[in-house]
Amino acid sequence: MVLTSTIQALLFILLLSLLPNCSTSPQDSADLILQNGSFWTGNPEQQSATAVAIRRGHLVFVGDADEAIVYRGPSTELIDLNGALVVPGFNDNHVHFASAARFLEFNIMRVRSQDEFLERARQVVEGLESGEWVLGGYWGAYEQWAEGSAGGEAAGGFTPDIALIEELTARNPLYIQKFDNSSFAVNRAALVAAGLDPERPSAPGVVFEQNAAGRPTGILRGRGVGALFSSVVPREFSPKRRLLQSRRALAEIRRYGVTSISDMSDDEQLEIYRELRSRDQLTVRVHFRPHLETWKELARQAIRVGSGDDWIRLGSVKGHIDGIMGTSSARFFEPYSHEPWNRGRWRRLMVDENGELVEGKFLGYMQRADLAGLQLSVHAIGDEANALLLDYLEELNRQNGEKDRRFRLVHAQVIRARDFQRLGRLGIVAEVQPFHLSDDMRWMEERIGHERCRGAYAFRRLHEAGAVLSFGSDWPGTSAAEYPINPMLGLYAAVTRQTVTGDPPEGWFPDERVPMETALRAYTLGTAYGNFEEVVKGTIEVGKLADLTVLSQNLFEISPSEILKTEVLYTIVGGRIVYRGEEIED
Repeated sequence: MVLTSTIQALLFILLLSLLPNCSTSPQDSADLILQNGSFWTGNPEQQSATAVAIRRGHLVFVGDADEAIVYRGPSTELIDLNGALVVPGFNDNHVHFASAARFLEFNIMRVRSQDEFLERARQVVEGLESGEWVLGGYWGAYEQWAEGSAGGEAAGGFTPDIALIEELTARNPLYIQKFDNSSFAVNRAALVAAGLDPERPSAPGVVFEQNAAGRPTGILRGRGVGALFSSVVPREFSPKRRLLQSRRALAEIRRYGVTSISDMSDDEQLEIYRELRSRDQLTVRVHFRPHLETWKELARQAIRVGSGDDWIRLGSVKGHIDGIMGTSSARFFEPYSHEPWNRGRWRRLMVDENGELVEGKFLGYMQRADLAGLQLSVHAIGDEANALLLDYLEELNRQNGEKDRRFRLVHAQVIRARDFQRLGRLGIVAEVQPFHLSDDMRWMEERIGHERCRGAYAFRRLHEAGAVLSFGSDWPGTSAAEYPINPMLGLYAAVTRQTVTGDPPEGWFPDERVPMETALRAYTLGTAYGNFEEVVKGTIEVGKLADLTVLSQNLFEISPSEILKTEVLYTIVGGRIVYRGEEIED
């Protein structure tokens, strides 16, 4: 049967009317369409797509490119991705933003030459006003164990030559430190600020190093250094300087495709976020977690889980139950291998109450914060610290009743074999940072021995035990190691369990490796779930926030070593492109 042209036209119009969202009027068209991409959605109901359409900050279409075109309007931006991989925006579970912003300003942890030191000093001084202090440093962190080493490989020493920068820093006092606080470096301006004669400095408890000619080099040692400079070194930077530091840190975040962070900074940083948000200049979403001790004030303000908006979310608090492995202060059942007298128990379970440390209040604070509707997250490194927290959580169930707490076991670094089975039953969110293992394996076995290391960074067993894996970076790191915010480092560590130089070849405890899909889900949906935000982010689904990261290589098709070479082509937050390739940041 042959149809007339009129009937054909009518049928075509009818077909178009049945297609969803096919109107191209300005109010219905997309603001942005990404097409010809390879989308890993993280959504089991629709695992892949080739295009998305975005309108007013949300995804309105996820599917095939030939269907997405009906969302194109006169003002729609259309980007051909040429097959690039697109994943949900990376959601970092653990950053110290204010520390990172300060750390980025003057960090010489990886500096190996005096020329490099001079250049870094020049960069920081160019951004400072006269009289502002240069602080930071942290040199020497990789002297005993070289960066990328699996252990036993020394890197050699480096000490900054302050004479090189005296003229450069004449208007800016400089007070920087070695990573372990064993040495400090100051310039003449800092000595003058401390009330000393820069030619013949002298102070109780301070050793002033001298060169062969008997002149001070600027390198200081001794217990008296801190007391000498504590009254003159500023504890806080000016609001203007902190805002500048924050902008630099935001540029670093979007460069690496991170669209959400869970931050543990101070109240001033929260106000900076709000100021940037009011100017429409905040380019990352923030899940903000103050200290556990603030629970009373949060409760007074009726802040609970889910308070805030899609840009700045409140309702969670964070505590510490032990120290860290880098300083041998993590809490263990058995002594450290290199310090038989030490189990890390010198750090007592205390909380801050009205400016004073009070022992025996930790569980009580947890219980009352939980009753106030706040989410609990607690730092635990050693096997005893992790076991104790699981005991505390069981006690919370008895006292407050069972509920969907999504208790965040922060780091979950070393766990006894018998404790894994409790994780799923207690609904634990394992807030882990995979790059820790790539860096820490330099010295882990020296500290706690081979057998205890079987329970360290055990991502596969955490996952199989039923804990929700959540990945992040712990940016900027500790005084002993730098942890960049780049998610490629975490993904690489999780799937290879190697250092950045590929050691050991088979991986450190290789049975604990996880597949790339598991790692990606932990870095996206896992953290969203841990934030009680899985309804609005973490997967590429219609209706969710349009937070996306476009990568230069397909993580499912490349060799593990290529993961570290993968770069971000686009970072998209709320449908707005906040980073394009190798753009030069302002």
